Amino acid sequence: MALHDEKESTRLLLDYEDSGGREPSVFKYLNSRRHANIKSLSYLIFAFSAASFMVLYMAINWRSTKHETVSVPPVLNQILPIFTNESSSNNYTNQIFNDGCSVPIFDLYDESEKPFFIPHDDTIGCDPNLKPLTEYSNGSWRVTQEKEGRSCKARCYELPVLTGPFLISDWFPPGPTDCEFLEAVCWENDREVYGYIHTQILEKPPKVIKKGVPDVFVILVDSLSSRMMKRSLAKTVKFMTEQFQAVDFPSYSQVASRSQVNAVPLWFGRFGASVLYWNRFISGKQVEAGTMQGGREIEVDWSEDEYCHHYMDDKPNMFKDFTDAGYMTNYIDDWFYQTLWANPDCKGFQNYHSAHTFFPFVKIFEKTDLYITKEHLRGRISCRESYSAALEFFEQFTEIYKDRPKFVWYWSVHLAHNFLMGADRLDKPLLEFLQANSEMFDNAFVVLMADHGWRSGTTEFYATEIGNLEHHNPAFMMSVPKKYRDNGILEVLTKNSERLQTHYDLRATLLDIVKYQPSSQFSNTTLLKIPGEKGHSLLREQPLTPRNCETLPIIQEYCMCKSKSIDMKYDTKLSNRLATALITYVHDTLDEFNVTSQCHKYEFDKVTALSIISLNGAKATYKIVVKTKQPAIFETLVTDNETGKLEFGTIERVDRYGTTTYCTKKTHYTPLCYCKE
Repeated sequence: MALHDEKESTRLLLDYEDSGGREPSVFKYLNSRRHANIKSLSYLIFAFSAASFMVLYMAINWRSTKHETVSVPPVLNQILPIFTNESSSNNYTNQIFNDGCSVPIFDLYDESEKPFFIPHDDTIGCDPNLKPLTEYSNGSWRVTQEKEGRSCKARCYELPVLTGPFLISDWFPPGPTDCEFLEAVCWENDREVYGYIHTQILEKPPKVIKKGVPDVFVILVDSLSSRMMKRSLAKTVKFMTEQFQAVDFPSYSQVASRSQVNAVPLWFGRFGASVLYWNRFISGKQVEAGTMQGGREIEVDWSEDEYCHHYMDDKPNMFKDFTDAGYMTNYIDDWFYQTLWANPDCKGFQNYHSAHTFFPFVKIFEKTDLYITKEHLRGRISCRESYSAALEFFEQFTEIYKDRPKFVWYWSVHLAHNFLMGADRLDKPLLEFLQANSEMFDNAFVVLMADHGWRSGTTEFYATEIGNLEHHNPAFMMSVPKKYRDNGILEVLTKNSERLQTHYDLRATLLDIVKYQPSSQFSNTTLLKIPGEKGHSLLREQPLTPRNCETLPIIQEYCMCKSKSIDMKYDTKLSNRLATALITYVHDTLDEFNVTSQCHKYEFDKVTALSIISLNGAKATYKIVVKTKQPAIFETLVTDNETGKLEFGTIERVDRYGTTTYCTKKTHYTPLCYCKE
């Protein structure tokens, strides 16, 4: 394996030794010196490794003793790259670029990860052949299975204003109706025995007539890591790769911690000045502050007050871009809170930002007073869940607007959110959906992705190198329309998949598709700098400057690039000092947010992970994971300066905190709080 930047002859020798194959002709020339070269190379590597260890060890020892005594277990492999998955011919991505970023590659079913493969499927035991008792199509609803003593009625739900109240009709018998969302219920002996939420798309006139541009479909599965996608959606990934020539991006990075603060940079664009200052990004809105590797600060473009406490209708956004370009748009989010309103209780949009939305459906599900209607979407009886109803809505939309350009953003919230194998049950229905509409998808831009990696694991899991990768490496793969696959953009897309990419680059790609590429029939692969945007289109050449966590707007806590580290957890004095300071910092932050009275006061339990990841003179940066007794688990990077002052990066709470943070919603939402009530 060519894992080091050696001379070409050395690289060939290493490649041959790993290959196990027949000796190629080049080695016949070197055969007489082969053993001597390998022996010399071995001595060289040993000497270099030993020298590197001594330099780093002495530096750490000097750095530690400046403030306190620190003992470092003298284990040599702690300062060398950890090469796992040795059966693979390639352990790192990004072999052909000088980006300074390599992401480790592991077997998808690595033995160290198998203890965390816990199946989760709410539909186990359901009856897939169970048919609904009612049907709604072509503007009329009917009962499909009559039974003596059973009566069925329906009612319509309308939501004229996105943030307004529901208009709910009276119950009415089977027959014509013109609502998009209909709840059908059946009773036997005055007892509810059946409930079902039906949908139909009512066609709307376009604001702009436009033809000849390709559809754009984004299918997002919340919390799905790149590795999870390849395991849980294996058949879908295989089909997209073979049928649509989709390209996988193994080094795709989130830019923030949770869904909402990753969605804002994806959706919202330039507003006001388009100047790009060296230390402040103007567009593709950054709403989570932090520090990049190398110390450069990432400032927010919008404060929480701007993106949360005010409606966002007047802000340029992705849906408006596509609407103005003549696309029919549909936002399908299968959670009642919706991405922009969820965490905290933000205002989001006041009015509809897309031509169609799934929001009334999930609002019915949350607000209906009929238990039987809620129950039918839990998957236990009919196998139907909210994500499958959302897929039905997706398909209805594509059927109504067959001859119109379409932009759909489908966001499945629940499947993978809490379970590493939770998305397994999406594979079959998603595959069938793509297969049934393969011609349409084959001629569209299709993105299969996630907002961030998997965040509901244990501290033991995230302490592993694989766990860290699952945590911060969201799924991303993309296909281009069939008729454009031979004009250069697929080739460039494939090349860019070898480099570190972020949500900002996807945003630039979508803007490229809707605004810039149509004039060239989607054949322009030259570098494009969109004014005010952080990212660069994946369909075009990108700048030759290195793409790593020191040059891209990635907060260092979310960086996936492999770095050498030394385990320091067993240095009790250092661990306790950093952990105590971290808990104090959390308490101070809660004070600043004015929520201290609502939150438990944390008590230190233990340090579950501590490693030094960089050392620059008298400045050391550590990655630490601390468990408190409440319990809560915090992960962050902390820099220890030569003065002894500690600087904390973005703090992630990595336990399954669920509703334990909700008491702070009305004041200042923060997952750092463990609510008293």
